[in-house]
Amino acid sequence: MCKHNDNNELRFLCDLTVVKLGKKLRILGFDTEITRSIRVDEIGEIIRQTSRRLITKSRNLANTFGGILVTKNRVSEQVIELFAILKSLDMEITRTAARCVNCNEVLEDYSKEEVIDKVPIYIFETVEKFKRCPKCGKVYWQGTHLAHLQNLKQQTLRRKETDMRGENNDR
Repeated sequence: MCKHNDNNELRFLCDLTVVKLGKKLRILGFDTEITRSIRVDEIGEIIRQTSRRLITKSRNLANTFGGILVTKNRVSEQVIELFAILKSLDMEITRTAARCVNCNEVLEDYSKEEVIDKVPIYIFETVEKFKRCPKCGKVYWQGTHLAHLQNLKQQTLRRKETDMRGENNDR
């Protein structure tokens, strides 16, 4: 079962085994709740109440809740693995707006004048666009970290398309 919100956006729940992956998904714009609970009943309740798709490294939890099992240890490899799994399940890998790594809130545009005392001078002088979390106030800007994550996503999508073309040629 594919978990989406009203906007047909994928919604995830990352458990304690994939907290860093959950934060990367937020940076990429995916609605991702992170739970630090290890209790199966609490995780199940969150899934039922929020209609989210569980992502975990626990085979037992993935089987119990129809979740997505990731097997890689490095976060960059987990991102690639997750996108490959979603693509193989024909799930649309789209994102809406960037989200706060801490709170999962959608980030809002923030004017350059408003960040003058909130970011390092070099960043203020070299970056034009900023975003802010409406809940915790954290300020964000486009950097190499996001570009790297988006590149991983594109590599995964291209790899899947190449694999599919190879399968068609084998027939």
